[in-house]
Amino acid sequence: MKYLIQLARYIALVALVIATSVSSQTHANVPKQEITINSGKYFNYYHIQFDLIPNQYRINTRYGFNPGGQFEVFIPKELFPIPAPNCREHIIVRMPYSNNTHQKKALFERLSQSKETTRVTLELNPYLNIVTESPLALELTYCNVFFRHKHGDYYNKLN
Repeated sequence: MKYLIQLARYIALVALVIATSVSSQTHANVPKQEITINSGKYFNYYHIQFDLIPNQYRINTRYGFNPGGQFEVFIPKELFPIPAPNCREHIIVRMPYSNNTHQKKALFERLSQSKETTRVTLELNPYLNIVTESPLALELTYCNVFFRHKHGDYYNKLN
């Protein structure tokens, strides 16, 4: 019985090492990402700028463009610069609801045409785990991030 427990621990350790090395390899070809931390009233917000490159993302056409300017973009997990160990396939970038939809509609149309690289600003909160503070290392706890929103509209800036 003691041998079986030791064997089970060894197998679990080997599985952990394999999973860790696969996770590191997944992001090996993704450029290091600059993360901007903006102080909020109650906590910090973590923002990145990300290039949506044609043929490296897709619009969720089933969801479409909804009232309030909501839409979704799927990015393959291996192309996203922040690790997301709990995600199987895609990071879902969501546009939040607001009354002002003009800028959101223009972005949706540009991304739907998928003809040129489009730089967007993303907010990593709230599904974020701070792995280490120095050097800063983050991981997503879920598969969702959001287009940055400020004052009721899409805000395509870091500061």
